Amino acid sequence: MNDSLSSESFFQGAKKAAHKAMDDHGRTEYDEFALHAGVAIERLAKAVLVSKNPTYIAEIRNADMLLYLGGDLQIDEEKVRTVGAKDALARLRKIGVLPADPELDLLIEMRNGAAHASVHSKRAKRMVLPLARTVETLLTDLGKPLDEFWDRWTAAVRAGMNEQEDEVFRDVRLRITQARHAFEDRFEGLPDEVRQRALSVPQSRLSEWIETVEIRMGGVPVLQTSGGDCPACGSRGILTFEPTHRTGTDTHYVANSFTCPMCHFEVIGPDEMAALRKANTLPMAYTLAVSHGRTLTPEEITMGETQTG
Repeated sequence: MNDSLSSESFFQGAKKAAHKAMDDHGRTEYDEFALHAGVAIERLAKAVLVSKNPTYIAEIRNADMLLYLGGDLQIDEEKVRTVGAKDALARLRKIGVLPADPELDLLIEMRNGAAHASVHSKRAKRMVLPLARTVETLLTDLGKPLDEFWDRWTAAVRAGMNEQEDEVFRDVRLRITQARHAFEDRFEGLPDEVRQRALSVPQSRLSEWIETVEIRMGGVPVLQTSGGDCPACGSRGILTFEPTHRTGTDTHYVANSFTCPMCHFEVIGPDEMAALRKANTLPMAYTLAVSHGRTLTPEEITMGETQTG
């Protein structure tokens, strides 16, 4: 049997495909994510089967493969055929390694083209959890630690498997890691000073605090500020604030979105901002008050003292 059919070879192939899947997910390329995630699961499943008995990856209808994997027959490498993903998972379930998992089955269907990820993009986006869950189960059977497989993705995957946290929080945590890795990859092989120089270049014309007041539909004023260090890359990001209430002398705002021009990390809406506040340890303003004259309308606000918190 050639080395490409060894448990270690399947393990390394699964690891490479899983890392590609996480990169795809970070770029919102969910069809590619489903493809690479399915490949990762198939190869890791075969790694487990081979570790138990090399003949377990043989196609049932191919007697030559059974004899080849048993070490009693030589065949040309181009004629080597092994079991597919669905059958590999079915065999692992029969011997008690894997439980039934409809989400995992859907992911494999997406990988095989039976269900297109582009059609089910919202569902494909959530497939990180069954991917991570299945990988952990198979690694446990192989006796390999999680970090040997996931490397720099380990912390994000662990957080993603924490079903005690809500889905929005897990998603924001994962996106922070994805944006950080994408940013790091841009400077791979370059001196660190190149990265530091890029971070020191202003990413927008916004001042340290408020420079512009934009009027939204319906006449609602929205403040844009350079208001926080990006949790993914550390660059200065852009916060958008929306008004919550107004007194005779102040208008109070709450942050409703954050965008980093450097690494393109972004959160939008109150739920994602709440998750960012929970996940982020870097300084960032989430509320703001703008002082103005008693006779001014919100559209006529002049910048006075600001308060952040």
